[in-house]
Amino acid sequence: MLILTEKPSVAKAFADALGVTRKDNYWENGEYCIVNALGHLLEDYSPEDYNPALKKWSLEGLPIIPERVEYKAIEKTKAQLAVVKNYFARHKNDPFLLATDAEREGELIGAEILDYVGFTGYAHARRFWVSEALTPEVIRKGIENAKPLADYKSYREQGFARQFADWLVGMNLTRLVTLKTNKLLHFGRVQTAVLAAVLERENSIANFTPENYFEIKAVLKKNSGAEEPFSVKLVNPDNQEFPTRFTKNSCLLEKVEKIKNSMKAGIITGICKEKKTVPPPQLFNLTALQKEAHKQYGYSPEETLEIAQTLYEKHKCLSYPRTPSRVMGGDNVELVRGIYEKLKTKYAKVAGTGRFNDAIANSDPSLISHDNKRVFNSADLQDHHALIPLAPLSEALSVSETSIYSLVLERFFTVLNPPYVYNSISINVDISGHKFIGKGIEVINSGWKSGSGGVDDNDEEKEPEKDYSGLEKSRVYPVSSVNTEEKQTEPKKHYTFASLLQLMENPRGDDGKHLTGLGTPATRGAILQKLVDRKYVSLKGKNVLISDNGKFLIENILKNDGLTAFISVPETTRWEEQLHNDTAAFIEGIKDFVRATVKNTGMTAYQYEKKSLGKCPLCAGDVYEGNKNYYCGNYKAENPCRFTIWKEICHASVNHSDVQALLAGKQTKVKKCTGKTGKYFNAKLELVNGKIEFRFEEKK
Repeated sequence: MLILTEKPSVAKAFADALGVTRKDNYWENGEYCIVNALGHLLEDYSPEDYNPALKKWSLEGLPIIPERVEYKAIEKTKAQLAVVKNYFARHKNDPFLLATDAEREGELIGAEILDYVGFTGYAHARRFWVSEALTPEVIRKGIENAKPLADYKSYREQGFARQFADWLVGMNLTRLVTLKTNKLLHFGRVQTAVLAAVLERENSIANFTPENYFEIKAVLKKNSGAEEPFSVKLVNPDNQEFPTRFTKNSCLLEKVEKIKNSMKAGIITGICKEKKTVPPPQLFNLTALQKEAHKQYGYSPEETLEIAQTLYEKHKCLSYPRTPSRVMGGDNVELVRGIYEKLKTKYAKVAGTGRFNDAIANSDPSLISHDNKRVFNSADLQDHHALIPLAPLSEALSVSETSIYSLVLERFFTVLNPPYVYNSISINVDISGHKFIGKGIEVINSGWKSGSGGVDDNDEEKEPEKDYSGLEKSRVYPVSSVNTEEKQTEPKKHYTFASLLQLMENPRGDDGKHLTGLGTPATRGAILQKLVDRKYVSLKGKNVLISDNGKFLIENILKNDGLTAFISVPETTRWEEQLHNDTAAFIEGIKDFVRATVKNTGMTAYQYEKKSLGKCPLCAGDVYEGNKNYYCGNYKAENPCRFTIWKEICHASVNHSDVQALLAGKQTKVKKCTGKTGKYFNAKLELVNGKIEFRFEEKK
């Protein structure tokens, strides 16, 4: 049997499980031959590979629409591709097992290779597809239960279609927009729609006009002085939308303001209770884990994926991370029960001393049951079961690996906690003849919220809910204070990686309905990272802010009706739906879109104007950003100025703020640099006579 894996580490795991001997760059014995890729071994043709004349960018050369995408070897891995091709030729009549990563991207990597080597043995080909860490037992069982490769045909077709569509849109529209604006601007099918959402949010924040308003809040004591007080707000009968807000000239506001010092007691005239039950948050899929890791630790989505992949492949303590599912299958009950007993035995003796131990102590093993559809639901299962821990924490893990593992472990036990049960309470209070209202809660059973894992998946921060327990109708409560608070309405918050992942996973239309997600769990983090790498967005703390380049790209697109459909999130999700429903129609629709857009050669555009970062210290010319450096704008003058600040100095990056500080005669913040010998040193940078010099802090 010939086995193709995606990575050398996976090939070695298969060889160890099957007792296969390593040769040079493959593994082989009398029964198995195992070869590995190195991720993608192939890349799409460039336009000039189809036609050398297309190497020159021109409007006349558009649209570029080949019949199908062709592939070529990636230069740095072509030697490994030759190895793979050789062993496919040698074993062309043997049974074949595809064991690239068990998700859509892994399926595409395998499909590209099979297509490139001319593989025809699909009748004897099977697919290895498991979620568990690749232990010898799991590998042998996975091979035994492997399904026909033909069962995954739709994944393969959708992967090729998505890649072809991205190529058509990227190659054609990148050239079109770049030629029209005279600035290199990358256009991506999903990436640009996400970037447009960032700009739309920033514009709404910039254009938001805050409104001042007033609220009068009364704080009342409960019967026992040891209990926390509760608060209520004065009702404005003239404001139906926001019943506790007042304008400055409100007559009622003035009236209560005058007498508030004499308000000594309030009586509850009405109380309404509604019992609510909140189940624990579901198990993590990759996107949910990336959101939580960003909120708690500030990790980028790509960092979280890389860490989780290491925990799966190297340490074998997590299940397959690139999963879209938040449930287990109905046949996973015994798997979960075995993991539960193993991990509880390991960690229960230190319950209460760690961040996840409350979740363990409150867990209920009776919830490990087919009847618990929130955890075990085959109908909601996609590709792989949810992300779960498989083995105890290894002492060899790094801080970041421990953090990600702990999040998954904590969630695993949290889903087996009782529900959070409370009464939602609304009260009416009469204070000196004036109506006040308040909303709070009365906890019946804290359930899964009793431990440190008691957080939900909501991206927006919530105010703590007021404790209204023990309040009774018709009882009089002493007033401790009545205060007038001046407030302002606030705009929506800037996007973060967490909220952008939420947007991509669960976008909504203008009517509020859920739409098909953008991208896949495995690609969303890479899409966001690409926006950062291409300098379309920057990070300020956790906020994602659009750059001048990103704004320039989207504003050019918005000037052209033919392009606006592709920066609309609802329209982009419509393409995603068609991709799943009819791949052929999806590709033809993309081709028609590209043809129609390029045909509109009268595209409205404006030229990019570079912004000066400051004045050159040598000639007083303007300093601009280049691809690898910051340079003086007088470099083409009669007496050219050669002033330059490189973007990387001793492996330390130099950003806009650094350059502006240097040009203003200031020092940068401390940079971590690497010397010629490879040793690290810390220093500030300073411009002296147009040259960069290091400034070291004196040792104490």
